[in-house]
Amino acid sequence: MTSALQIFRLLKELDGPAVLATLVGVEGSSYRKPGARLLLGIEGPKAGNISAGCLETDIQARVQEVLATGQSRIVAYDLGIELDLVWGTGMGCEGKAEILLEPVLPGRLAPWVHFCSQQLERRRTCALGTVVATTGAVAFAVGDRFSYDDRNHGLLPIDPQLSIELGRVCAQVREAGGPVRQRFQVPGGSVDLLVEPLIPTTALWIYGAGEHARILAQLAGQLDWQVGILDHRPALATPERFPGAEVVRAGHPVETMADLRLDARSAAVVLSHVYAKDKEALTFFLQCGAGFVGLQGNRKRSEKLLKELETEGFQITDTMREQLYYPVGLDLGAEAPEGIALSILAEIQAVLAGRSAGHLRDRKAAIH
Repeated sequence: MTSALQIFRLLKELDGPAVLATLVGVEGSSYRKPGARLLLGIEGPKAGNISAGCLETDIQARVQEVLATGQSRIVAYDLGIELDLVWGTGMGCEGKAEILLEPVLPGRLAPWVHFCSQQLERRRTCALGTVVATTGAVAFAVGDRFSYDDRNHGLLPIDPQLSIELGRVCAQVREAGGPVRQRFQVPGGSVDLLVEPLIPTTALWIYGAGEHARILAQLAGQLDWQVGILDHRPALATPERFPGAEVVRAGHPVETMADLRLDARSAAVVLSHVYAKDKEALTFFLQCGAGFVGLQGNRKRSEKLLKELETEGFQITDTMREQLYYPVGLDLGAEAPEGIALSILAEIQAVLAGRSAGHLRDRKAAIH
């Protein structure tokens, strides 16, 4: 899945006209939540998705028209009616969706793109308000954007009352972690906004640059996670061996980790399989504020390592124990390196999302 940050990066690198499609309204069944994005060029999709395949073909057919008019527009789909045979390709998705289509030209990006990408690059959560409907004679248009950082500073509406009210909603969605659609009264009428949190993508720091780490990093990259590689062996920790990693460092843990800043959406996995170095790396990761710390290896080895840390005077708090997972990974019955990597990433995803990693067939609440 392509993250918002990756979409913004691609927007900055455009070499031709494109259309940004944003899912702004959902009713009934939905593969993606409001805020999902799809970037399309004249030749075809570039990145992202907004459905399970029901809508992308029709949206692509509208690209030329949107670029010709130069105007943003809302397109509505009802996949629960007979038109599903045409627009939904007969998939029976049984949901309604509203998509904002807006033209984008190279070198002429809107300020909100720069603002939001800057926040995400710094791993800060921000909030984005998008006008999706208006009534009356108002000073706003469909597609207008307002963005707030974690202190409610940013690109705010010109109307002071709307700025205050929207700021309150932005603070709520940043806290809750999910989008809302809300109507605001403004001079001359009203505006409907999709207000969504833009949350930094998962960051995965791997200590150990062996073959298992290469597979783990590759799969994490396909999830659009930010990957960092650390190892004390210069021959292993190289950009050539980890081409998708944003950071690759060689050196002892005390040297490579000193300036790392991890957060609640960061995961760390220790798998160098060099006992002394694993212990050094684990000591740092347990203190760095990561939301997940995993230790590869059998349970006996891991418990011996932890006991030695405590004997040496390192205090392992209850909070540290809650964020520590060993042996790292879900019980998938995996034996091959690829399967083991899958089990590790699945466990990280579940923990950071606050899910139990159970079967969806047994979940009574909504999936999204």
